Amino acid sequence: MDATTIAWVLPHEGYDDEAAIAPLRAQGLRVLTCVAGQALPDEAELRVMQAGLFADARRLRREYVLDARPTLIVAASAEQEADALEFLKPRDDVVRGLRPAELLVLRLARLLKNAGGEARLHSLQFTDELTGLPNRKRWQAQLAQELGQPPGVECRAVVLFDLDHFKQINDRFGHQAGDQVLREAAALLLAQMAPGDRLARWGGEEFAALVSRYDRATVEADVQRMLQRLADHPFHAPAAAGSGYERLVNRFDDTAPAPLDGEPLQRMAVSASAGLAFLGERSTFADVMSQADVALYEAKGRGRNRLVSYESLQESSGGDDRDLYVRHFENVTRVLTERMTTLVTHMGRSLVEAARREANQDALTQLHNRRYFDARLSREVETAHKHGRALALALVDLDHFHDVNAEFGYPTGDQVLRRFAEIARHGVRLTDWLARYGGEEFCLVMPDTDLDTAARVAERVRAQVAATDIRGVDQRRVALTVSVGVAALASPQDSPLSLVQRASEAVLAAKRAGRNRLVVAR
Repeated sequence: MDATTIAWVLPHEGYDDEAAIAPLRAQGLRVLTCVAGQALPDEAELRVMQAGLFADARRLRREYVLDARPTLIVAASAEQEADALEFLKPRDDVVRGLRPAELLVLRLARLLKNAGGEARLHSLQFTDELTGLPNRKRWQAQLAQELGQPPGVECRAVVLFDLDHFKQINDRFGHQAGDQVLREAAALLLAQMAPGDRLARWGGEEFAALVSRYDRATVEADVQRMLQRLADHPFHAPAAAGSGYERLVNRFDDTAPAPLDGEPLQRMAVSASAGLAFLGERSTFADVMSQADVALYEAKGRGRNRLVSYESLQESSGGDDRDLYVRHFENVTRVLTERMTTLVTHMGRSLVEAARREANQDALTQLHNRRYFDARLSREVETAHKHGRALALALVDLDHFHDVNAEFGYPTGDQVLRRFAEIARHGVRLTDWLARYGGEEFCLVMPDTDLDTAARVAERVRAQVAATDIRGVDQRRVALTVSVGVAALASPQDSPLSLVQRASEAVLAAKRAGRNRLVVAR
């Protein structure tokens, strides 16, 4: 069964019910005892109450209504069973006796299954949804419980792991890649834990672990191996900055962010820093977490991707904790300064990029605007002349667009322009680029393309527009066609102006011939 944590309700402090609990623990369940009238442990997913331990049915019912978790009542007689059935909710259950334990386990499994979403919802309150690990709240309860246990022969330590430069991973590769890193890091750390260890997501890119080993040297060696395992693991993300795809996109200044099919994954450099604090007889939750945090920031201050223990810091400072916390303040300040510098740099770069896009992009269609078209076409013509390459241009004019605005309204006219831009984007090649020339006129520029090939590309766009079912704001069908004129560089004397002029004359010829057709300027 999925839920293994059971709250076992006892009548009073000191009541010994171990004989009843032991068989359930032997079946793999985690049983936590609690006293009637007190709050149940947060991590408990099911509750077991024995009717025979309460003075009467009224007191049993009063305890029952104190908590909403799925509950199994154990009755010792038919009378107790009948009393319980009078107030039990439909999702809860009653069973006669504690034996055999296997039957009790099956009843608990059935109870959890019937509770369904409610039990899972309660469980999610203590589980990190991204990694599946216990969350901060559950970790606090687990560590507090561990600190309340008498010290054993093993050496116990709390470890805080922090993924280095995690914000840069998010900024460079995206939050989806960052989430994948967190999931993989959690799985790697969990795989390195011994059966008695605990691991939780402390928050953000930090994980907390409780590690028990024979001695301190073994604890430190095992944690160091965990860090090495993270550093050696091949974390991958979709192709991003510096990839072949981006270089190709930058060459043509395309704005489409999606990678090409089959693009190889790019490896991400991921490492972690760790701070370790050993548990002592008088350790408190606040003390041990603070000590691990001091050690963690010392590890980051020393260059990251390393382990530092609080005890080693104490030894180096001569036992003066004041010096340690001064160093901690300096390390925290240094790390925060690095993060702020990275954040400001990234924000500045993003603002500049946004301003550049806004200056060169048509707000309505999201295509390049006239300003961008004029500047880039001049560069394309210059490059074609210099290297002896072909260059073609198609001028596209939406037929009777004034009538669309007049009959359907301007909002539908805007919608038609956006729809045309979408159709055109999907109909051209990766190396081609589109711009809104003005009003209902658009330009398709095709580098390294001869006149015949350009005509075939432009004709494909024209046919797709004519075949598309376009609807207005009021869902009426808008019959849309386009007239297209195609021209190509013909001589070394051709300029951007002469190229556009020939394409424009071809468009006018297409309109005179009846519209919804393509004319090539020879």
